[in-house]
Amino acid sequence: MKIYYAHPLYIYNTPQEQRDMDLLNTVFPSHTIINPNNPEADALYKETWSMDVFFELVRDCDLLVFRATPSGQITAGVAAEIREAINCGISVLEIPSMVNSRSMNVEQTREYLKEIGQR
Repeated sequence: MKIYYAHPLYIYNTPQEQRDMDLLNTVFPSHTIINPNNPEADALYKETWSMDVFFELVRDCDLLVFRATPSGQITAGVAAEIREAINCGISVLEIPSMVNSRSMNVEQTREYLKEIGQR
């Protein structure tokens, strides 16, 4: 199985990218991880200036795993890769960020339930 690792450009060549690659190799030890941060993809992109280079890599994979920003936002390039995966019927998983907690406390949960009409 091939897994595409979609992540923002600002993570390229950083310790976070290495941590993510280590995580993916641990969780998916017998699978091939496709990291678009590689010389071949970079050279092709600079020739064409088209996301099609990355879309082709996505289409060749069985799963797309992505990282959003710490605030939970998804950068334009990663969002486009996710859309391509979904359009091709490829499953998508997110690597969670621990910086911005998504957990609600009891009061926030009760308020949320009121807002959606459950209480």
